[in-house]
Amino acid sequence: MRSSEPANDKDTDAGAAGDGPLPPAPPEGPLTMARLVALEPATLRRLLTTGLRAGLTEAELDAGCAAAATPGQAPADLRALLQQWGWLAWDPDRQRWRTRLGATTPSAPPQV
Repeated sequence: MRSSEPANDKDTDAGAAGDGPLPPAPPEGPLTMARLVALEPATLRRLLTTGLRAGLTEAELDAGCAAAATPGQAPADLRALLQQWGWLAWDPDRQRWRTRLGATTPSAPPQV
């Protein structure tokens, strides 16, 4: 592109606050399998899929967030956003970070 040509909207918006794989506001509803498999970029999808299967150590989570963060987004910000939305939580029993599907709060036990 020549400097005299107008920039493409995508070029000027890339890296702006709120751009990237996740919206700045919480998505409606919890993380579902359908939402998980549709997530972009693939690095974010892989991060959450690994957290769903085996869980993530602190080092694996840090590396995954660094790979999945958009340009200009701090990996710690991505991690905080995933935790805020209830998509990622610490599992004290397994000592690993786990991806959470479904409700962000535990449901009440079934009534007998």
